[in-house]
Amino acid sequence: MNINFEHADNFSITPTMFIAGWKVWFKRFSEHPQQWKFGKMPLGDSTDSLSELIRQRKRFSLEMLGRMMVPWAYRDASQVSQHFVEQYAKWIELTSISDESGHDVAAVCLTEHAVAYWDSLAFAVQDDFMNYAEARVQADIEAPTSDPVVLDDQGIEMIGEDTYPPYVPSADASDEEFIKALVQWIDDAPFQPVYLKQPAGDAVAGWQDRLISFFWPKPRIGYALYHAAIDPLYYRATELAKTVDSAATWGSVPWDKEWREMAVKTAVELFDVSGTPQKGVTLDNVHKVIESALRQEFNSDAKMNSGWSFLASAATSHLDQEAGRLPMVWWCSRVASSIISRLDFLLAEAGVEELGDRFKHIGTVPGYGGTRPRQYTLEWPEGYRSWRSQIAASQLVQQMVQVLNTSKDAKGQRRYKLMPLANGGRSDWTVQGVQTVLFADGY
Repeated sequence: MNINFEHADNFSITPTMFIAGWKVWFKRFSEHPQQWKFGKMPLGDSTDSLSELIRQRKRFSLEMLGRMMVPWAYRDASQVSQHFVEQYAKWIELTSISDESGHDVAAVCLTEHAVAYWDSLAFAVQDDFMNYAEARVQADIEAPTSDPVVLDDQGIEMIGEDTYPPYVPSADASDEEFIKALVQWIDDAPFQPVYLKQPAGDAVAGWQDRLISFFWPKPRIGYALYHAAIDPLYYRATELAKTVDSAATWGSVPWDKEWREMAVKTAVELFDVSGTPQKGVTLDNVHKVIESALRQEFNSDAKMNSGWSFLASAATSHLDQEAGRLPMVWWCSRVASSIISRLDFLLAEAGVEELGDRFKHIGTVPGYGGTRPRQYTLEWPEGYRSWRSQIAASQLVQQMVQVLNTSKDAKGQRRYKLMPLANGGRSDWTVQGVQTVLFADGY
């Protein structure tokens, strides 16, 4: 029996996902993380907004856990209650705990059945669901309002204060020249991976070493293990996209029953991996997003946010090999923050005071945590949930790929090293490889 959230249009998660989330919440927010199997968690039922709960320092509660399990549109609504606990008495039971003032407050703990069920699972299954739950904390945390939602904060910094770009174009230089300077700056600047506000491994430099140092959603899931998880999903997404691409007419769904089920399941699993659960994951919505990505529809009414952008990116990742086609970038807050903060600094240093027609439609995506939001000098448009911004950003990243693959040094040799592959090989850079580096740089 799945666990349904009545106030999230009955959005459901498996008991495995719920227990994994419970364990992650103890790990991240409890004073006694090792006691997760038998420890108590405050119920914390509340009608306050998600951001208000965080301001009240109520991260460690079943209410907060429930909010982070459901799609963004429902995160400002109360998700748990004593009735909820009674409804799922197989997995959690009501108890009490003393608050800071010594007063008893409602709390919950896992049942013996829940603990036994978790212990019966294969370690590989436990690890997969722990990663899904961890991703809920590390991902773009979207909510119905624009109030900041910060679960994992490193502290705001100003890009450019710690490392100055090796080259700043003149104010009248082309956008392409600024893109070259951006690529060179990322290659030159040192990068320190961070997890839970602490350094995770050694500082590195260069595009290739930045990519090798990548992890998601935690350091134990490094570059190779991350690809082991997502490559099968990318394969299915690209196969779906190829059938849409070859359909006799746009707008028709060229999938039989098996493929239709695969389409929805692939999207759901991509959202789980990226930590961005979505509502409305229907066959029609999945098809519309893939088709709009393939057609580069500026004015598409298909769904678009950090989660759906990840689907668009996965489905079009094979287009790197096709001339004249555009692979979509994952335009989430981390990738957007990396590109816009660095371009903003380069342009400002060059003496540019207004964007005007520069980098048209490159828009910001709200994100809180790590070093986001970042401070900008110029006024950048909003690109959140915008297909126009999604496509413009993909075109920009495609230009970055070209710079990495074609730039030569003074001796006529390749300026930037080949892209490391998760299997140990090397290749030309791709949009997926570049977005992975930007994702880490934008944290």
